[in-house]
Amino acid sequence: MFRCKVCGWIHEGAAPPDACPSCGAPADRFRAMDSSEVGMTTGELSSLGVFGQGFDTIDVEDSRRIRLLAFVDASFFSPYTIRAGKRYPIYTGDPQWFSDNIPCMTACPSHTDISRYIAFIADGRYADSYELNREHNVFPGCLGRMCARPCEDACRRKEVDAPIGICYLKRVAADFRGETRREFAPPPNGKTAAIVGAGVCGLTAARSLARKGYEVDIYERFPVPGGVMWTGVPEWRLPRDVIAEEVALITDLGVRIHYNTEVGKDVHLADLAADNDVVILAAGCQTAQTMGVPGEDLTGVVSGLQFLEDTSLGQKDVWVGRRVVTVGGGFTSMDCVRTVLRLGAERSVMTYRRTVNEIPVEELELEEAEIEGVEIMYMVTPIRVIGDDQGRVRAIELVRNELGEPDASGRRRPMPVEGSEFLIECDMVVTAIGQRQDNRFLGDLFPNTDRRGVPILDQNLKSDADNIWAAGDYVINPTNFISAIGEGKRVAELIDQELRGTLPKKKEMEITRVPTEFIATPNPLLSEGVAEWSMTAMSRRLVWGDDYAGVGRQAMPMLPAAERGVRTQDNTLETEIGFTKSIGFEEAKRCLQCQLNIFIDGNRCILCNSCGDVCPHQCIEMISPDRIYSIDNDVELAEMARAELGPFAAAMVIDERSCIRCGLCVDWCPTECLTMEHFRTTPAETRESVDLAIVAD
Repeated sequence: MFRCKVCGWIHEGAAPPDACPSCGAPADRFRAMDSSEVGMTTGELSSLGVFGQGFDTIDVEDSRRIRLLAFVDASFFSPYTIRAGKRYPIYTGDPQWFSDNIPCMTACPSHTDISRYIAFIADGRYADSYELNREHNVFPGCLGRMCARPCEDACRRKEVDAPIGICYLKRVAADFRGETRREFAPPPNGKTAAIVGAGVCGLTAARSLARKGYEVDIYERFPVPGGVMWTGVPEWRLPRDVIAEEVALITDLGVRIHYNTEVGKDVHLADLAADNDVVILAAGCQTAQTMGVPGEDLTGVVSGLQFLEDTSLGQKDVWVGRRVVTVGGGFTSMDCVRTVLRLGAERSVMTYRRTVNEIPVEELELEEAEIEGVEIMYMVTPIRVIGDDQGRVRAIELVRNELGEPDASGRRRPMPVEGSEFLIECDMVVTAIGQRQDNRFLGDLFPNTDRRGVPILDQNLKSDADNIWAAGDYVINPTNFISAIGEGKRVAELIDQELRGTLPKKKEMEITRVPTEFIATPNPLLSEGVAEWSMTAMSRRLVWGDDYAGVGRQAMPMLPAAERGVRTQDNTLETEIGFTKSIGFEEAKRCLQCQLNIFIDGNRCILCNSCGDVCPHQCIEMISPDRIYSIDNDVELAEMARAELGPFAAAMVIDERSCIRCGLCVDWCPTECLTMEHFRTTPAETRESVDLAIVAD
């Protein structure tokens, strides 16, 4: 580096410039800087928040979610402005930003408005909460018992202590909703749709299309609706009357389900395509994966899918061995190991090839299984099934594993340990290591298929055939119920856009101030679906007193182990009792209400930094504009802002992930320039807006 001896300009390079770009001094007026001087100079400039001239590396903090609250162009120097530190990419906030600011809703494949339905539960408006749920995820009563809960993984409350029991609260809304509101079929639009499979995806697509006026027929090979929700989830986890009630809400719309009708056998796919405007392939994944080991064809080896199907349908006597080994560590295997104990097994062992840290089921699920007597063996892989002289299972041989390099899923690959083989004596082996598509029903309609045999689809889920779409697990491989619901809604929207030319709804946003003082006058927003719990959040947390941040996650009440029907042949006793209203309220009030957001009126801000001082999580900062790297991903816009603002200007920013919506900053501000505002997207779903208004308090 070289410094101009006239004006002090610093030039980075192996040689001085021909002329100083600052004062025009010639090259001989530059002197070389030694290493200590370079280090001291760059360090001093960085500490003052000064960047540029090309001699320092710009360090950008992109792991935080920073929103610009306001630029404040002051005429005085503020000692509270933070000038040193990494630069921030900041965002001004649009409808998508504030939607993403509710992480549970973003993580939900069906984009359920979670924070709002939880607020309804806190208000005691269970019917409203249930209807809001049902608008988005179709089966709240079912999902409240066995959802995969991606929303809880994303819940911001876990940064405080533990995530909200979002799944359990769905069930609270369903259990206490009272009389269910029925729907009626709308006027027909003249178009017909045939759906292959009455599973979660097929039923969801059917509801969406029926609401748009389509005449919908579903063809189901089983005698019951729900697909794997009925045939693959045991009754002790999901009572059948809950499924039947929520399916009835779909058939109210005129949807016809043809049971015991297998496409490809009882009716042909080509005929359905010829007779309907739309055909949706939502057949799921009904073929179990095999272990690929010797002895897998012995009597006593059964797939977990087939075992649960037999026990759920009750169409034939189900034989259960005395000593059962289940291979696999997923949801199906967990249902199997606990079901065999209820049906009389003396010993139930689950084997999993990785450690407990990689197993996909929840820790609570493992604990409950062990309470019931399930033995769980980690880091083992089956290598053969051993039979007796009659061809029946008598043992399974396994090998112990050690974890190697990560595989395609990102988890470390289990590698066998040489010489560690051992036997487990058993008379029944249940395999639950995955499932795949059964494509025999397709016939010869699709010359172009992928390696799984599934028709090639475009970005709109449409196949090469003119009027055939596909969706759900049949397309994306086995996932979970809430993902299948999201796919069912998506394919229905894409179909309607193509057939009738409808346009995707453009979402806008509604921002409404949440008062810090108690207001007894009626608020029209309450009749439009905004919960009173949300609108009184600030007055409750700041004035009345609210221990929402100190309440721990509520435990799900369970049947005592002795009353769960273990070894009684009774497979119908629901293990999870469900929250009472009081427990549900305690859990609901833990919600941070992430649809509430801080705003600042920059014209009234005096840069006192009271909001930053009082914030318990230091999520509000007053920074120099020099520390802004970009605004809405635009680096030049940040440079323009720095050029336009004065030397004493500051930017008020907030880390959205850290904010717990306590409102202390709003209450502490001496000029009342901070406000808490309620966000929701508009327009609301038509039925949601109308029905919630009818029952508003």
